[in-house]
Amino acid sequence: MKLQDVDLRNLYRTWKSGLGPFQGFFRSTPFVSLQTYENFELKAGSENKCRQDVVDKIKENLDENNFTIVDLPLNEILDTALVLNNKYSIKPILNINLLFHPFGIVGDRVGISKLINNGLKLNKVNSNKIVMLIPSNRYDNNLEVKYLEDKLNNQYGVGEDDLPYVNMLKELKYNGVVILTRGELKEDLRAYIDSISKDIKVEIIRVML
Repeated sequence: MKLQDVDLRNLYRTWKSGLGPFQGFFRSTPFVSLQTYENFELKAGSENKCRQDVVDKIKENLDENNFTIVDLPLNEILDTALVLNNKYSIKPILNINLLFHPFGIVGDRVGISKLINNGLKLNKVNSNKIVMLIPSNRYDNNLEVKYLEDKLNNQYGVGEDDLPYVNMLKELKYNGVVILTRGELKEDLRAYIDSISKDIKVEIIRVML
């Protein structure tokens, strides 16, 4: 199947379905950018990046009192989202505000293929269990200038409008936020933690490499 054969609007609706009050955090940007992306044959059967130890950590820390955010690489969260949804009836909020581009620094054809192929496999789930997933490789401050010369800089950070604010979480009866990550948190996510930690409990859990 080629990219131009995909009904991107329907795919967008599929991923967005069932997110309830959190649907505003599901961005259309990736799907809109793919409308003008060069056509190519989608990659089928690429390596599944979902790790069972990560899924187990998510399940272990998922409860009605805590809102869970998973901060891991793009391709990993796309595969993890499918497993959470189809196997465990946990609705994934893909918080990906990425502009896909053939010369972009972030996102490639493998990631695009996962977004599409996994979306086509997504079961319709009616569940109160929900997890937000954001790509930890959304930007990299350590990239060398030479690497950027022939690239489109489509890196981005998450701001206060990209993540749930305290009042919203409390209205939805959450008493805390749990963030699962690997390695050090980026500055934008640390700023979010600083802004909410005065009013709500935040716990950071690191998963193994």
